[in-house]
Amino acid sequence: MKKIVFVLSMLLSFRALAQAGLANDLDAAARTARGTSVMFSNQDENYERYEAEMRAREEEMRAREREMQKMEEERKRALRPVNLFGNTLEIYALINGDVLTSRDMQDRANAFVATTQIPITSKNREMVLERVLQGAIDEKIKLQEAQKKGITVSQKDVDEGMQNFAQTNGISLVEFRHMLSEAQVSEKVFKQQMKAEIAWGRLVHMKAAQDLKISRNEIKKTIDSITHDTKKQKFMVSEIVISKKDGQHIQELVQNLREDPRFELYAMQFSQSPTAKNGGHLGWVNSEQLNEKLKNVLQNMKEGAISDPISVGGDYYILKLEKRYTPGVDQLPVPKEDEIRKMLENKKLEEIANKYLRDLRNKAIIERKV
Repeated sequence: MKKIVFVLSMLLSFRALAQAGLANDLDAAARTARGTSVMFSNQDENYERYEAEMRAREEEMRAREREMQKMEEERKRALRPVNLFGNTLEIYALINGDVLTSRDMQDRANAFVATTQIPITSKNREMVLERVLQGAIDEKIKLQEAQKKGITVSQKDVDEGMQNFAQTNGISLVEFRHMLSEAQVSEKVFKQQMKAEIAWGRLVHMKAAQDLKISRNEIKKTIDSITHDTKKQKFMVSEIVISKKDGQHIQELVQNLREDPRFELYAMQFSQSPTAKNGGHLGWVNSEQLNEKLKNVLQNMKEGAISDPISVGGDYYILKLEKRYTPGVDQLPVPKEDEIRKMLENKKLEEIANKYLRDLRNKAIIERKV
């Protein structure tokens, strides 16, 4: 019996081997046939084309990754601190007797680059230095005024301000301090800037306490004006305004704006208009309210475009056209009453703050030493 089972198993094994051999022969024959069969030839061509496309796509993705990595490395290199004053320590300016040193300016320039991500280059070096100097002057003026008015800012207030700043930027306080250290920004200088802004906020609110009430009549007038304006052509515009006496680097600024899409950030840093705090945003502007030069430029601009410097009076204007409104074609939404109230309150607060700081600047004794 065992012999019969053994013989049967052997026969089955031979049969399996024979079938496998037959399958291999058929496969070999099929591969050989592909050289002559139109059907197999087309399949091979399609498969090879597909493989070639996949290889090309993978190579394109790798090239794109390399390019992005290169751009990120270049960005990081560009944002490294630039030594602007060598190793000398000298008085840069006096603001009502308070000393501003070249070291103070270097720290604030480093802070400018770290917080705005705008690198200091040969094209914008002087422009950035002017911006940093004005910021340092304003900082001194605000702290001096706060001291005169008895406004105090505690260490706890500053620490909370630092914590809030870090949270707003989605990082921990430890990470933020590490970033300051890497950017060679003195934490003491950053805290001083934070202290000045907290003090200024309290000063402005104290000064504006009686003038921030918005009447029902003011809201109604605004709604009526908006409704009436829907019958006229309008432009949604952002602006940067530089006085001609400070406009020696205006062309460099335009060039930077056309290479870097962050118009709002540049407006906040360089514009001398009250709209700077809002990133230069003017909102919808009625064409009839515009200066003729500005109107003519806007009418010939494409949406998203940046204008050349436009000379108007004692200033240069750089405009960015966000959107265009044409009556009868486009629809313009009317804000809600609460939105209008908040808008009017912010506008009043901004006007009070700007006038307050302008008056303090005019009274200040500023001596530039460098």
